[in-house]
Amino acid sequence: MSANTSAFSPKEFTVGIAEETTVGTAPSTFTGIEVEAISLPTINDLRITEQRAGSQGRIVNTGDLLRHEAGAVHEFSVSGVLTSELLPILMENATGVEHASNVVKVLYNHAPVSFLHGATSSGSHNTVAFHIKGVSAFNSSYTLKGCIITSLTINANSSENGGRFTFDLTAQTRSPFSSSASSASTVNAYSTNFRYLSHFTDDKMVNDTDVILDSVGLTIENPAIFLGNKVSGSDYGLPEAYQRSIPDFKVMANCVVKYDTNTIDFLDNWRTQTVPAKGLYLADHATWGSADTFGINLAKSFISEQPSFQEDDYLKVNVIMQGVSDSSSDSLLEVIVA
Repeated sequence: MSANTSAFSPKEFTVGIAEETTVGTAPSTFTGIEVEAISLPTINDLRITEQRAGSQGRIVNTGDLLRHEAGAVHEFSVSGVLTSELLPILMENATGVEHASNVVKVLYNHAPVSFLHGATSSGSHNTVAFHIKGVSAFNSSYTLKGCIITSLTINANSSENGGRFTFDLTAQTRSPFSSSASSASTVNAYSTNFRYLSHFTDDKMVNDTDVILDSVGLTIENPAIFLGNKVSGSDYGLPEAYQRSIPDFKVMANCVVKYDTNTIDFLDNWRTQTVPAKGLYLADHATWGSADTFGINLAKSFISEQPSFQEDDYLKVNVIMQGVSDSSSDSLLEVIVA
């Protein structure tokens, strides 16, 4: 066989995401993601590359080599541009909460119940599938099914990309992954319905203080536990059930704001662990119930790390907030995904 002299650009590949209506079964159509680069999943098969009992001599034999996938947890990471189509998919799966009236609401006593592999009625927010669509000239596509987003960060900077939001995520799955490139599924073209800092037209509050917001990053850490071990057809090592938020659900906000008389007390607030009424409030209306486009309300939160100065064209202060529960009827986190 002679060498193939054709070459392809990474931009010829696309990535899509879709909610699964049946846990562990990938849909045929995906929502497109505008990504900067393509990466393959991290495959965590059990791989034995050392001598095993009965080897000939004192070197590794070909018969010693073993690969075993059943029960392996694979990971996939991707970053891209946030759109109105992607926002509800990402937020619902990262939090494990279905939106109601365009609001994803994580309650103060958040303790999600487990759901079963193969379930069809547990909610499409539970698992997602990713599709890496290859070039059209030959079969070069890959699909990961039964995925759970365990880490999601959405961020924007007022001086970069017009304040457009981007995202970074990491997802895990214990469903089998085929490394044999296959034919492509349908990945719809990514939209231009971007989410911007300027969507927060009315209130930008950090630590219950009106601020000039330079940048913001909201990070949700929501671990997944794969329970049990089952077989379905020819697939072994599948989880019997999935459990979220063990050991805990964590949400953080990294904000860079102008240093002024409004923000001068942030250092003291960090030392006293003050928990304000509006830790992070970004919306198009001063009253949350009247906000109707993209918004973030991390109500009860405190400054978890010592604030620091950031010296650019003007003096800024970097502050990291962590969401907490006050055992009341308030939500920990609410995000408008309209």
